[in-house]
Amino acid sequence: NMKRKLNISNIFNCWEEIVGTEIYKKAKPIKVTRGILYVSVTTSTWANELSLMSSQLIEKINSFIGEKVVTGIRFKQNL
Repeated sequence: NMKRKLNISNIFNCWEEIVGTEIYKKAKPIKVTRGILYVSVTTSTWANELSLMSSQLIEKINSFIGEKVVTGIRFKQNL
């Protein structure tokens, strides 16, 4: 629905505010599909580091949005 699409677009528009500047510089959201947020990262080291933090990141995202829109995160080295 429209509200959900707006909430998902807020993830992209407010990414730095949600995750902080350090992560923002190293990781960018690509898309959300069926509750899974796909994130492009600069290095495999960052992919591993962020993987370990994924539950905290999911909580931060959903808390910021005010709705459970993300249930999982997948990190890919692309940047």
